[in-house]
Amino acid sequence: MASNAHEPKVDLQRRLATAIAIAVAASVLEVVGSWLSGSLALLSDASHVGTDALALGLSLWALRLSSRAHTPRMSFGYHRLEVLAALANGILLVAIAGYLGLQAYARYLSPPLIQAGIMFSVGLAGLVANLAMLVLLKDWAKQNINARGAFLHAYGDTLGSVGVVVAAVLIQITGIQRFDMAIAAFIVFLILFSAWRLLRDTVRIVLEATPAGFKPAEIAKAIEAIPGVKGVHDLHVWTVTSGLYALTGHVVADASASVHDASHLVGRVQAMLRERFGIAHATLQVDSLQHEIIASSDVEKRP
Repeated sequence: MASNAHEPKVDLQRRLATAIAIAVAASVLEVVGSWLSGSLALLSDASHVGTDALALGLSLWALRLSSRAHTPRMSFGYHRLEVLAALANGILLVAIAGYLGLQAYARYLSPPLIQAGIMFSVGLAGLVANLAMLVLLKDWAKQNINARGAFLHAYGDTLGSVGVVVAAVLIQITGIQRFDMAIAAFIVFLILFSAWRLLRDTVRIVLEATPAGFKPAEIAKAIEAIPGVKGVHDLHVWTVTSGLYALTGHVVADASASVHDASHLVGRVQAMLRERFGIAHATLQVDSLQHEIIASSDVEKRP
């Protein structure tokens, strides 16, 4: 995964473009269905799907820019744009959830008459569209934070569409109009949950926290196991963007090691970090260690 971090994610870009087209079509259909049926749940789902189309477009734009080669001024290229886009997606989700929450409260106070048949048909069409987006983004969601954000959007939309279909059936059977409002509130909860997960992951990257699943102590132990390494200190590991990790640290070697030996030692450590941990960028400083070190007690005894 790390070895492909600099390659253009053409497949993901195509999938995102297709998902955008599906999301736009589904959103327009649900807006029309909400107008015809009077359903807030449909309008909530349409708002969520429409936001997804915008978020997916932002993700696609960031992916294309992040594929540009790095320059002296942008030493890591534009990879962090993916993270910023994911952060913007999360904030946008929170804003949409707030708006829909207010609408749900207003509908609770004065529920309108719902045309359950239209609501059911449109909700079912939306469900099919969201399932198609999930299939498109599923594989990439495990590798890329932007794709993960898009997948979470589509996942929340899918649950929301299920809720719309269920609410339409319940309204048709019982005649209780407030099922529509209840599903709208449920969709708001789904949006907030997706936003929290996305913001949590992006904030960790922005703060340059140790990547999830990485244990600095385990990495240090693996480095120390390489012949010629006497110790490790000042070890830092962080995420540049999805699948692209960086590391800096000091490796302690024997004082008798030549510059040539130290260079080969660093090469062995970097190869191990790439193969075992997927860390593509490792910057290591070699420190010397003298065999004969005067103990502090001996220093104090000297005149």
